[in-house]
Amino acid sequence: MAAEQAGTIEVGMAALRFNYSEFSDAGSHLDTEMGGILGGTLKASVKRHHWEIETKWSYHQGQVAYTGQSNFGTPYNTHTDEKIGDMAIRVGGWLDTRYPVMPFVGIGYRRWDRDILPATLGGLFESYQWKYAWLGTKVALPPSGTAQHMLDVGVLKPVHPEMNIDFKGAYNASPRVYPESQLGIRVLITSNMRLTRAVYFVVEPYYEYWKLGRSSVVTQNGVSVYEPKSETKNVGFNVCIGKNF
Repeated sequence: MAAEQAGTIEVGMAALRFNYSEFSDAGSHLDTEMGGILGGTLKASVKRHHWEIETKWSYHQGQVAYTGQSNFGTPYNTHTDEKIGDMAIRVGGWLDTRYPVMPFVGIGYRRWDRDILPATLGGLFESYQWKYAWLGTKVALPPSGTAQHMLDVGVLKPVHPEMNIDFKGAYNASPRVYPESQLGIRVLITSNMRLTRAVYFVVEPYYEYWKLGRSSVVTQNGVSVYEPKSETKNVGFNVCIGKNF
């Protein structure tokens, strides 16, 4: 897996099955947002000897179904407009083992805008953002024909996650709450198939899990709010064209 020096860039389309759920303090289910959304992805990497540095960007946007209830317990079914952006950079070093492995460390930034549309109740806009640490390992799997395969497993740890709330004029308040940071995971299986000497095709299914704990209650202008504990279980698929330099 080592090279004197080489670079790659990949650009492509992305599809995501978004699956977000909130839970009460007792563990009962409050609501779910689920549906397919589309987006794009961009990745660039540089390898020098055994070292590799990689940056990646992704963006998804679309509308999904909301089923459940408000924070106050009122049943509520509607749709939610989702916008999810993620960027990260990581660095690692390849080890010469039977199947080459690359332990890596990385940092990232994630923003998620969640626009819950009005139906029987008024709408609500929530914007989440956090930096995160990313620690894991890439493993080069045995090739099949001209295709090269990579298993990519990493642990995610949000750093100081926060959420801003906009009641869309229903209340004279715009509170900010701070969900508790908990561990998540990101698993990718990347297959590269060479088209020409410098150009290749990429197929990349992945699974991503984020978990946030309940925030403290915040009161602003007589309005008290908190963010329940939540889990996000996303299954995605990237299709890209890559080029070696």
